[in-house]
Amino acid sequence: MNSLTQIPPGTQILIGEAVRRRRAVERTLLSVFQGWSYEEIIPPMLDYLDVFVKGMGQELEDRIYRFVDREGKILALRPEFTSLVAKSAATRLAGASLPVRLSYSGEVLRFETPKGGQQREFAQTGIEHYGGDSARADVEVLLICMEGLSKLGIPNFQINLGSVGFFGGLVEAIEPSDGLIDRLRSLLNVKDQHGLDQLLGALDLDPSTRNALREVPHLAGSREVIARGRHLVNSRRSIEALDHLESIYSIIDELGLARHLTVDLGEIRGFDYYSGILFRAYVPGLGFEVASGGRYDGLPAQFGHDVPAVGFSYSLERLEQVLGSGPAPGSDARQESCDQTSFEDAVRLRRAGKRVRICS
Repeated sequence: MNSLTQIPPGTQILIGEAVRRRRAVERTLLSVFQGWSYEEIIPPMLDYLDVFVKGMGQELEDRIYRFVDREGKILALRPEFTSLVAKSAATRLAGASLPVRLSYSGEVLRFETPKGGQQREFAQTGIEHYGGDSARADVEVLLICMEGLSKLGIPNFQINLGSVGFFGGLVEAIEPSDGLIDRLRSLLNVKDQHGLDQLLGALDLDPSTRNALREVPHLAGSREVIARGRHLVNSRRSIEALDHLESIYSIIDELGLARHLTVDLGEIRGFDYYSGILFRAYVPGLGFEVASGGRYDGLPAQFGHDVPAVGFSYSLERLEQVLGSGPAPGSDARQESCDQTSFEDAVRLRRAGKRVRICS
């Protein structure tokens, strides 16, 4: 491979109309965030490795691009925004009145195997909400996620909403030996019923717990799923999680938006990272989510500011796949011919807001 003529795998170059599409999507989403009183933050492209390990967890540490600087410090290129924004809120904004609402947009880098919907360099736009009432903040971020998709002209999106508390309550009595909880979680995440049955059959579990875990992959739908979940559990943690989901669903329903919401009690990806709700937004025809987020109350405390926190981010590349390759909203896709224009005329036309293209 010639490094002077090719770009590294999993990266991309955007030119012309592709850039205009990216900026149009970005402007639309940032405008929605601003409309909900979120202040934009531009965090650094790199930080100390420990910042991201605290945020993403040890499980994702091997995906971080890291290096040793000339002073011997271990730094990393940002693999996500949440840790950086949480650190900024905990340090630079520690004295600000709560809640603190922040938005961001930019590129992140992770060492991934490049494939459809997954690259090593990709763009995220999102929000983080710190220190507000948890129940109200959860609803707020869901409404913002919905509005952003609607503003982009994507009417048929679906948000799968779950809670790590439901699964956490189910397994709290299970001895967490030999990565058992991780294996259970992995099988539930891909809804592998056969593998799940085999694992549960080999465990010494009480019948009610075994039956509840077997049902988890099928607990997805509208409000009745919450009622079905109540019949399967007696854990206080699981019941509180269901109560919270019921409250959220009721508010979304009253606002006439319940058609976009699916309660998915088997949605537990990011179990170690999140502390409450978690959600993913999907669009028909695309095999992966276009947005994801949830509650992560423990993260700000890692940086010395123990406040509740919730947020989400959109994947700009995936949204662009949904929107297609047509001209960006508000752009002029016509091919202009060059103008036999003097520089004096060009400056005059530009001052009038006109577009010019001078012949070489």
